[in-house]
Amino acid sequence: MKGILKLAYKLLVNDKAKFTALLVGIAFAVFLMMFVTSMFAGILNHSSSTVINIGASMWVMDPGVQTAANSIGMPDYVLDAVRSMPGVKYAVPLYSGGALVKLPDGTYQSVTVLGLDDNSLFGRPQLTQGKIENIYAENGFIVVNDSEFSKLENPHVGSEFELNDNRGVVVGIAKASTAGLFGIPTLYTTYERAIQYIPNPRYTISFVLVEPKSPSDIAKIKQLVKTLGYLALTKDEFMKRTSDFYTFQTGVGTNILIMTVISFIVGLSISAQTFYTFILENLERFGALARKAANWWA
Repeated sequence: MKGILKLAYKLLVNDKAKFTALLVGIAFAVFLMMFVTSMFAGILNHSSSTVINIGASMWVMDPGVQTAANSIGMPDYVLDAVRSMPGVKYAVPLYSGGALVKLPDGTYQSVTVLGLDDNSLFGRPQLTQGKIENIYAENGFIVVNDSEFSKLENPHVGSEFELNDNRGVVVGIAKASTAGLFGIPTLYTTYERAIQYIPNPRYTISFVLVEPKSPSDIAKIKQLVKTLGYLALTKDEFMKRTSDFYTFQTGVGTNILIMTVISFIVGLSISAQTFYTFILENLERFGALARKAANWWA
């Protein structure tokens, strides 16, 4: 059997043109499959960029929230109630919303504004330029230096812009572990400044960030938050909720699946066609080998 397989292998590689076409076809199909699946994984990772960059252990939100990019405001009493729950080490508000800034050259650019708790600045990014305490300065904002940084004309510390007719000053440049999904630059400021500069509905708390005293307190906190009519999720659960939304409730998951299947079919068809042609061309040789093997066993 080993000898027959070895001979078949030599017959296959003997025709270098067809063998090369087979390898290229399979490699291209595998590349497409890996590229599409890795792109899908990247989309899911970037969709949870806010959750990853803030790094809170638990997130309290309206039950209708599916992703961190689409928040629903909560009244202030939710923050007070969560802070008073047993098992909660601390809880702080987070503002997350979109805005339109006017750049020095007169152009407008959409941005995501994250308003951090004024007292603790919990969830603050790591700065590469400037000092974090300067965020308390008048009109202070921190810009994240990610792939969308150039859309803000590559600002530096001291750069100015307008946000809803309010003056904004860049007091720091930060880096983030994960960039956003929709190609929108990110600005950090204090919670009070965010709700002051950006028009909002009556409720302005996007999320309540919670740190439990111990992992055993998580289930208790979830139950108490549920009695308030709201939802508490751990970091991993919120990321999974976001991933499930983009996978099953948008066209992203279906399109990626279709592209992956098409890539597999392309590779399979190329391989099958090449092997089929190879067998037809060497059918007489295989027959001779079979007769020789039959005579040898006889």
